Amino acid sequence: MEFERYYLDLFEMLNKCCKKIASGDYDQADSDRLFELAKKGRYPGILSELAESFGMMMVKVEAREFRLKQIIEELEETKANLNEGADGTSEI
Repeated sequence: MEFERYYLDLFEMLNKCCKKIASGDYDQADSDRLFELAKKGRYPGILSELAESFGMMMVKVEAREFRLKQIIEELEETKANLNEGADGTSEI
């Protein structure tokens, strides 16, 4: 029974992390907890595999968000440059 509680507690911890990540409301502590749970050999296999999968998804989403922000900044800069040229204030 004690072993069962241990597994349930670990899966509940993973579930909380995943819910926060899915909502976009997470911080470094959540990331650290998730990657801690992904340690193979320290935690049950299925749990560590799930934690690793969610961790990789989180990293990929963060990378996409970062890239999208860069693209938006580049587009805004290009738009501002085009607007300057249209006003006749500077040439492109």
